[in-house]
Amino acid sequence: MTDTALLEVRDLSLSVKTDAGVARILDHIDFSIRRGEIVGLVGESGCGKSTVVRVLLGLLPKGAQIDSGRILFKGVDLLTLRPKDVARRIRGRSIGFIPQDPYQSFNPTFTVGKQMLEVLRWSGLPDEAPDTRWTRAVQARHRAKLIEMLEAVNIADPAGALERYPHQFSGGQRQRILIATVLACQPDLLLADEPTTALDVTTQMQILHLLRDLALDFGVAVMMVTHDFGVVAQLCDRVSVMYAGQTVETGTAHAVIHQPAHPYTERLIACHPDLSETIVGIPGQVSSPINPPMGCRFHPRCLIATDACADQRPVLRTLEGAHRVACLMREAAS
Repeated sequence: MTDTALLEVRDLSLSVKTDAGVARILDHIDFSIRRGEIVGLVGESGCGKSTVVRVLLGLLPKGAQIDSGRILFKGVDLLTLRPKDVARRIRGRSIGFIPQDPYQSFNPTFTVGKQMLEVLRWSGLPDEAPDTRWTRAVQARHRAKLIEMLEAVNIADPAGALERYPHQFSGGQRQRILIATVLACQPDLLLADEPTTALDVTTQMQILHLLRDLALDFGVAVMMVTHDFGVVAQLCDRVSVMYAGQTVETGTAHAVIHQPAHPYTERLIACHPDLSETIVGIPGQVSSPINPPMGCRFHPRCLIATDACADQRPVLRTLEGAHRVACLMREAAS
């Protein structure tokens, strides 16, 4: 792993116009990912994690607009590219995506192989020109690549698997096939949006171990979107914690889990049965993106908040090394 960031998201803000007003979905988000690194993006449902994925893929929600920020991917600001250039050059080629539900990701009326080949037909292999003709020789080369990737994700009889239909595979096998399809395009960055949510506990563990091995073997950077700190503890090198569209804490997974600095991070960890002896919930609910509270957005639910927290917005400040937190109380204590 090098110190040069493959992806840098700087000061990213996104808003959406609604009938009730303008909703600030992302508010000055900052994080980075290096090659071969696995970074977790953690937070409750509705905090903006999946929106970050959509922005990186160039799939903005209807009515959305970027208010500020830069997304530097291999030194190029993705926000300066035309949508069709992102679709042709980036999405599916340099940036791969693993969706949340493997059961909804395949058309049941076509074989798995036909659908995987269709992905490669439009994305292509890295050594192919975008206008490569779909000849029998190209199809044979793509098929061989898919068999190689199916072997890498431990699918038995990969050649035969290409001739089978989605219903003939379990949920875990479908997720492995999705991962193989994405890896066949040899992306530099893999976006995984809670890829184990629809799977049983044993299969979840197998998929997490698979992602870790693939990151090591292929040097692919992975952004793991999750609400589960148990996944972060097992898989991630670093973690970025989001709340109500803002980054509230970042650092190594070990530091954030064992020495959480933000009250929200502390409460998230306290909710996890494997990381806390006494499970404690978080009172209240995530604030509305249309009318967020002034100051720190977490202060209405925070147990240590003061009057200053309702007036002044905290910014990310370094505690030690790469560990940063946005909390007025922690800043005062340090």
